[in-house]
Amino acid sequence: LFPIRFAVGWMWLDGGLRKALLKPAKLDPNSPSFVLNKVVTFLPHAGVFRPELISFLENPSLGATFLTIFSWFEILVGLFLIIGFLTRLWAFIGSAMAVSLAPAAWLGSTCEDEWQIFSLLLAGGVTLMLAGAGRYWGVDYFLYKKFGDRGIFQNVPILKWIKLW
Repeated sequence: LFPIRFAVGWMWLDGGLRKALLKPAKLDPNSPSFVLNKVVTFLPHAGVFRPELISFLENPSLGATFLTIFSWFEILVGLFLIIGFLTRLWAFIGSAMAVSLAPAAWLGSTCEDEWQIFSLLLAGGVTLMLAGAGRYWGVDYFLYKKFGDRGIFQNVPILKWIKLW
């Protein structure tokens, strides 16, 4: 499971680093590299997502804020998956973020790679979440040894079966 955890974590980390640190112009609404400029190419096919996409285009600072927060979460998900810290939680967050990429995965001809990335990140995230993969060569191993097999909330019947690590 470590290779899957590392690969999925690296994809998230790399995606966030490329936007937030390596090319911050992708998060600048005044730059021609601004990521949301790509939205225009698939806007005609946006369907139910059209109102949200239009609001990002009409208010670029809102889109830039959203993309900045999303990029930093990409970095956090990637980093914590790679080191195996609270792997189930971060795999769940990563899976939810992957699902949020779904509109970009099918909305236009410029987004062919996003479909493959979305599929891999979702499948990898669910696998890591179900397997508790941080117990293998990760920080979760030490948490498991110290605290045992703990549920999220011990007093709530269904949540006591969902394990933290």
